[in-house]
Amino acid sequence: MSDGGKAARGARVTLGGQAIKFILQLASTVILARLLSPDDFGLFAMVLAVTGLAALLGDFGLSNAAVQAKDITDQQRSNLFWISASVGLVLYVAFFLAAPLIEDFYQVDGVAMVVRVMAVGFVLSALASQFTAHLTRSLNFGRLALIDIASQAAGLGLALLLAVNGAGYWALVGQQLAAAGMLLLLTLIFAAWMPRLPKRAPMRSLLSFAANSFGVQALSYVSGNVDSVALGRTSGPEALGLYDRAYQLFKIPVQQIAAPLTRVALPILSRQQSDRARMSRYVVQAQLGMTYVLGAAFCMGAALATPVIEVALGAQWTSSAGIFAILAFGGIFQVMGYVYYWSFLACGLTGLQLRFSIVTRSLMVLLIIVGAPFGPTGVAVAVAGSLALNWIVLSAFPMRRTGMDVGAIVRTGLRGIAVNVLMAGAVFSADILFFHELIPIVRIVIGMTIGLAFYALAALVVKPIGRDVRSIIHIVRRSFR
Repeated sequence: MSDGGKAARGARVTLGGQAIKFILQLASTVILARLLSPDDFGLFAMVLAVTGLAALLGDFGLSNAAVQAKDITDQQRSNLFWISASVGLVLYVAFFLAAPLIEDFYQVDGVAMVVRVMAVGFVLSALASQFTAHLTRSLNFGRLALIDIASQAAGLGLALLLAVNGAGYWALVGQQLAAAGMLLLLTLIFAAWMPRLPKRAPMRSLLSFAANSFGVQALSYVSGNVDSVALGRTSGPEALGLYDRAYQLFKIPVQQIAAPLTRVALPILSRQQSDRARMSRYVVQAQLGMTYVLGAAFCMGAALATPVIEVALGAQWTSSAGIFAILAFGGIFQVMGYVYYWSFLACGLTGLQLRFSIVTRSLMVLLIIVGAPFGPTGVAVAVAGSLALNWIVLSAFPMRRTGMDVGAIVRTGLRGIAVNVLMAGAVFSADILFFHELIPIVRIVIGMTIGLAFYALAALVVKPIGRDVRSIIHIVRRSFR
């Protein structure tokens, strides 16, 4: 099978698994929003904003280095495992000791204990990273999908058990740790690989790539979570809880589709390093899927924000609807940014990406800090604007160093943005004018029908959009061969 066929088939398997994960995560969001309070979600979000970076530190980009390398020996992979495990253990000790300081920063009782319990996850994630990388490099997408589903199901099961018994935010803590523990257990079983004892081996190129990759991930994480820290500090857990539920709902398409597709895109694109024209064609196809499918989902969500929030979270969370709509419009730029992320990784240009990310992510942090005094809405505007700015800067400068046809990639993205924004306008207008008094689920169904009809009309009338839609259909068909 060609690499293109493997990519399409891998995407199908991954997205099939992610569809099940999406259902599980949506169930988690819907049910837990009705069992827990905004204060519970707010306190957990405060802690997760800090501990999530530590979990990222535990990997340190080492899993991406193992996947991207053209050749890697068993000893090199083993050394990466022990480095990651050591970092995870050090982080556990550091955060266990620093927990009281984090509680003092937020000035909210209970934060320190949650930090100490969550820190166990650093070790679990660090131990699992190289087993996951081994499965990814071997293109074992089916096993990876099964592992993800089982891990999320374990986390949801424990969270529901704790929540119905009145455990409050501890249900969310238990969900994280149960998922991490199941992930480690299953990757260990399915990888069928055990690390050797550490031993001298050529590691410089792997660690250099890992450091640059980690730098980009860390900047993205900090800029993506400073909103929770700033709101938690300035507005308290209740306001943060309202923002966090909107943000977590906004993140579902990214977490369940865009991010997992890295497992498919990175090994396939990395194999095209010597043929940038071919790599460029693959990237254009990826941009089509991300823009027209995920971009449409975000814009549809923005247009139907109020009924979506009422169905997903309940009527008591309607204050989050405006926040969700703003974030959703920024989401289309975030998913297109993932295509650039894959390109930089595959081309080995993580150092270049890191330098530009320092600029764009620093601006994002600054804008969020400026927006924080205006509450959740101010932060949402800052986040959405920053995501758009990041995509524009990466399109204009570093992507041109990849040797690919950046013009074709950008034009594909801009067409997708245009048709999705117009579609969202049509759906929103129809909903407000004619259907706003109907029950939320009916409004969503009608809105989706109008959106699909708009897409069909656009594909018939505008030739470039019609070509894009036919290309997406062709990719889907290839995935089933």
